[in-house]
Amino acid sequence: MRVRAATVPVAVFAMVVWTVPRPAAAQETPTFTLTGQLVDAINDAPIIAAVIKVPELRRFVFSDVNGRFHFPDFPEGTWEIVVEQLGYHTLDGSVTVAEGNGLHLRLNPDPIALEGLRVRTRSGRLLERRRKRYPFRVTTVSSETIAAAIHHDPAAIFRRHANSPIVSCPSRLDPWMSWGGCMYKRGRVVKINVYLDESYLMGGMNELALHDREEIHSMDWIPNTWGDRGPELRVYTRYFLERVNNSGIHLAAFRW
Repeated sequence: MRVRAATVPVAVFAMVVWTVPRPAAAQETPTFTLTGQLVDAINDAPIIAAVIKVPELRRFVFSDVNGRFHFPDFPEGTWEIVVEQLGYHTLDGSVTVAEGNGLHLRLNPDPIALEGLRVRTRSGRLLERRRKRYPFRVTTVSSETIAAAIHHDPAAIFRRHANSPIVSCPSRLDPWMSWGGCMYKRGRVVKINVYLDESYLMGGMNELALHDREEIHSMDWIPNTWGDRGPELRVYTRYFLERVNNSGIHLAAFRW
């Protein structure tokens, strides 16, 4: 007997390969070298050693002997620019830049009344350098302003000259609930970080108020800080700056 082999059906599978298109790479913002020049608005003379800041990019440069400056690898778009120089009004505003166009900026003089010649101290030079190298605006409450104030409370003197929306602190931010120790920033209340001679004051404004005006030399107010860090008030005593003048102490740059 012949045995007939059973026919086994064979299934044939076709493999279909789906080609998924790869997402296009995000287009980067074009960059170029932004050039510009600073001149005096009265006589068109170049302004030397002015600082030009771009806070959003955390960058700054200084103008050269011809008043010229340049930012390499600068992105196209609209940016806030701040220009500062001693003896001139601060210039700030939005500018739209792209490759092929530069900036020609004119600063208005801010005359300074001089009562004889004054020698700049070492601490004065270090403080001025630190302020210029910070990308945001720094408001200084000078020793002359503090001496002429009617208050003996340095915290009250600061609030008088802060030009910022100062408010009291809620308990969730400050267990001492410092009066005038917070401010509005981007629609919410944030605590002001107070430093005395580079040391952080846990008690904030309440602790600062315990000091007499005669002890304080000057203050640096930094309402705009990078990221989520709160604003900062830097307070310097006369004793501390005297130590800086007569020693090798250096002042660390403001944190970005």
